Amino acid sequence: MKKIVLIDMDGVLVELGDEVFKDFKNKKGYFINKKPIKDAVEAFKKLSQYYDCYIVTTPVWSNPDCWKEKRLWVEKYLGKSATKKLTLTHNKNLIKGDYIIDDTTNHGVDKFDGEHILYGGSKYKTWDIVLNYLLA
Repeated sequence: MKKIVLIDMDGVLVELGDEVFKDFKNKKGYFINKKPIKDAVEAFKKLSQYYDCYIVTTPVWSNPDCWKEKRLWVEKYLGKSATKKLTLTHNKNLIKGDYIIDDTTNHGVDKFDGEHILYGGSKYKTWDIVLNYLLA
């Protein structure tokens, strides 16, 4: 049985850019128009060969368009089949998994039962480093 890897979207799969998040998070089109982080799409596909990968993200609750746009983003960049592996939640610790790749400890990541891989931190700065760790 494959181990489970949970992967955050914003700041892990999706590039947020330089604009101030709080100023744009409620604008329609903000999330769907974001580009993938370098090597993120390829990393998701590679990890999916060895792990059961799921996308776990917290939507902006004050922006109902965010929910739809995150789902559409997943289809656009990761494929239609990946949309069935998308979970929108404010409590990521409620989702079962062996690893969670996230750029923060927010939204229950600090209470997650598996191993937290802090993407973008000093140890896991790039997708290449994450892949080297998980595929070793």
